[in-house]
Amino acid sequence: MHFLADYACMTQVTIRRVEEAWVEKAKQEASRLNVSMNQVLVNALRRGLNADFEPIRKANLDRYAGDSDFGPEWDEFLDKDLKKVDAELWS
Repeated sequence: MHFLADYACMTQVTIRRVEEAWVEKAKQEASRLNVSMNQVLVNALRRGLNADFEPIRKANLDRYAGDSDFGPEWDEFLDKDLKKVDAELWS
């Protein structure tokens, strides 16, 4: 997997000359875990390549969550305009 900006790019690969016993074992594991055989094989590759430590980047807004300081003007705006309840709308 490689990264382009904030998006994780996945690639499809074909693996040849896989022992039948491995395929059967992967099918059994997928059935036992109730996941796809593809997921079992991806997890096995990740473990086999010791890639568990690599962070998975997400293309979402998580990095912006939390406390942000927009300055005193923002606090005034919140207190003055957004935190007031219009009694006419709620009566």
